[in-house]
Order: sequence, then C-alpha cells, then structure tokens
Amino acid sequence: MSEERATSTPILERFRVPALLLVAASILAGVALMLLSRPKPVTITVLPPAPTPIPSATFTPSATPTPEPYLVYITGAVATPEIVITLPYDSRVLDALQAAGGPLSSADLERVNLAQRIADGDQIHVPTRKAADSQTPAVTVIVVTPTPGALTVYVVGEVARPQSMVSLPAGSRVEDAIQAAGGVTDNADLSQINLSQRLNDGDYVYVPPRAGTAELLTPTPNRPPIVHINEATLEELQTLPGIGPSLAQAILDYRTEHGPFTRLEDLDAVPGLGPAKIEALRGLIAFD
Repeated sequence: MSEERATSTPILERFRVPALLLVAASILAGVALMLLSRPKPVTITVLPPAPTPIPSATFTPSATPTPEPYLVYITGAVATPEIVITLPYDSRVLDALQAAGGPLSSADLERVNLAQRIADGDQIHVPTRKAADSQTPAVTVIVVTPTPGALTVYVVGEVARPQSMVSLPAGSRVEDAIQAAGGVTDNADLSQINLSQRLNDGDYVYVPPRAGTAELLTPTPNRPPIVHINEATLEELQTLPGIGPSLAQAILDYRTEHGPFTRLEDLDAVPGLGPAKIEALRGLIAFD
C-alpha cells in the first residue's frame, strides 16, 4: 500500500508544473479572446451649436415726400395783378406770369428773371418801363423747352435776342448763354461781366450797355447760390442749410469712398442726413 502511494506521488509532482502552465495558458488565451472580441470604443464628439447669424443692416432709403404746391403773390404789369395763385412745385417766374394772364405791353421784362425757380410764399412784382421807354414795343420772350439735366437761364440786355430763356447743357458758362441768345451787340460792355462764370439753373444773365451799370436789380426774390455737391469744398458745403462741419465732412468722406452723387436721394446714405435735411437741400444743390 505504501509502495503504491510512493509511486503515484512522483507522477503528480511531475505533471504539476505542466498542468499549471496549461491552466495559465488557457486563462491568458481566454483573456486575449475577450479583448479581441470586445467592440471598438465609439468616439463621441460634442460640437457646440453654431452661432445664430445676425443679418447685416440693410439700407432702406426713406421715402421722399412729394412737395406741395406753392402759393405766390403777383403784382405789377400783368393782366391780372394783385392775386394769389397756386403753382406746382418746381415752377418758374415765367409760369407765374402766365398764370396771371401774361405781362402787359408796358412790362419791363428786363428786370424780372423769368427763369428763376419760385418758392412758396414768394411775391413777384413786374415793373413798368419808364415813361421815356413807354413807346418801345415789348420784346417777345423766346422760351426754350429744357431737356432733362439741362440748365434754363434768362438772358437780357445787349444781346441779339434779348429777354430770351435758353436751355443749356450742364456745366455751361455765361459766354455760352450769350451765344445762345445770338451773341452781343456792338453796344455791349463785356468788361463788366464774367464770361467764364459757371451757370446754375435759373440764373439771370444781364449784358450791360457801354454807358450802363453792371448790376441790374430784379424784383424777383433772391436765392442763395447753387452748390455743386460733387465738387464743393468743406466750406462750401457748410453754406447749405442744416449742414455743419461734421455733416459736411461726412458728405466729403462718402463722396470719396463711393463716388459722385447723381440725385438728391443718394444723400440719404450719408450718415446723419435725414429726409427733412435732404428735402431742405432741394433746389440748392446741383449734381453735374
């Protein structure tokens, strides 16, 4: 009995190490199999929400109000004097005279600027010629229908066709107006007028005689000079109503960056210029 136990014990001792190795190998194989069969980890990326786009400011031009009709008072040498009449916006003195029945034969039309644009509340007086000239027949007024963008001026005095309303292209000068009225007479004193002066719409061009005076006062209301908005300096812009140094500089800056203005509504894009200020500039600025 003791011999059998002695024989079996060495056999167990002999296979213990291989058995342990086999068990360890089986465990390692199982662990390896578990690692290989485990699904790959999923990477989850958390993306922050995209910022909500803010729409850029869209320039919306403000509506320009339609100017109301004008009321003017007409006196003097017209068919129906001392009346208040209603005229549409942008009318001229000639339109007012026609609405009052036209000038009389004794009217001194050299002293009335027929081309001048009127304003609401104006008084227009048509004077009578002096007694010495009362027998002089009235000169026919030559009316030229202006084309869009053109200048309409009134030429009187020592020209071939005096008391002429002529239409000229933008940028014209006094010399061009005189040529359109047929040129000067032999009695014209050209030393008293500036032939190179640039014209504005509604200007009055008077060519004096040699023994006359350079200035001829007209009874129609005076107007401030037209400002050429695309050429005006900082100081010239400040002569316009409601335009101070800062707004004048804003106009210059916008003009430099975006190019010349082509119409009154373009000024609405200048920071600080609202509809009321822009409307106040109507008739006071030119875009040529």
